[in-house]
Amino acid sequence: MSAFRPALCAAFAASLLLAASPAEARFGKKSSDTSENKKEDKKRDDKRDNRDARVHAATPIRSSWRSETHSSRPPPRDRPSYSTRIHGDAIVAAAEVLAIAVEASSPGPSMTVREQRDAQPLHLRAGLNGGVMGGGVAGDAFLGIEGEALGIAVQGTQLVLPTDDGTRGTDDIRLATLHLTYAPVSTDRVRWRLEGGVSTAHAPDVFFVGPSIATSLEVCVAGPLDLEARVQGTAGTYRQVDASAGLALHLGALNVRGGVRGLILDDAGRVDGIQHVDSFVGPYAGVGLAF
Repeated sequence: MSAFRPALCAAFAASLLLAASPAEARFGKKSSDTSENKKEDKKRDDKRDNRDARVHAATPIRSSWRSETHSSRPPPRDRPSYSTRIHGDAIVAAAEVLAIAVEASSPGPSMTVREQRDAQPLHLRAGLNGGVMGGGVAGDAFLGIEGEALGIAVQGTQLVLPTDDGTRGTDDIRLATLHLTYAPVSTDRVRWRLEGGVSTAHAPDVFFVGPSIATSLEVCVAGPLDLEARVQGTAGTYRQVDASAGLALHLGALNVRGGVRGLILDDAGRVDGIQHVDSFVGPYAGVGLAF
């Protein structure tokens, strides 16, 4: 299998997020005009009640039969929401990544030969990344400790974004995941992980906790150059899709990486009854240690 096929797969996953339309309101933040709308609705209801009290309109004899006929019609089916379509596309991209990982586990003769790394009973990965997303900045830190197959991974992300209503200040969103990891494929050239655990999201007006799953893939491209891809999803109290793809250069224990990251956040209307969806895409770069 060509070493560039995983790269195409990762690019496909990132393109799903690049195609996402900009959000109309901030994730996890109450709408600024909610109270004003309620006041206007109350005024209109009071005027309508006063007008109905003064005028008594005659009711046609057959009006009840017509209303029954109309009410007997089945309601129109709701179209899939924007977030549902995006989550479905992300699942398709994740499935493609898994298929590539299985094929990559059996390197063919056309693959570039890479120096074998010394097998260690315990591997540690740590790093810091920074980038630009949604007109603001994003930074994250991660730590992974794993053996030949099992391990644990922790990741935290801080988003500092301009306010969605144009007011002064910023909106801060903090994300975190705690996963147990299992690597069904672990060779000198490929490492594919399955992850599961919990994720949290701390937005301006709400704090969420939900179940989380993820999959990640590391494939040797040439010499010390690796391709890295990861897709994480959360469903339940809130919805989150976090996907990234990039390259990592191994300089001994030091790693230098860069790529593209996409993030979708959906509070499912649990803040003020209005669904707020944010989608962000941007480049990232960072450094890390692996030993």
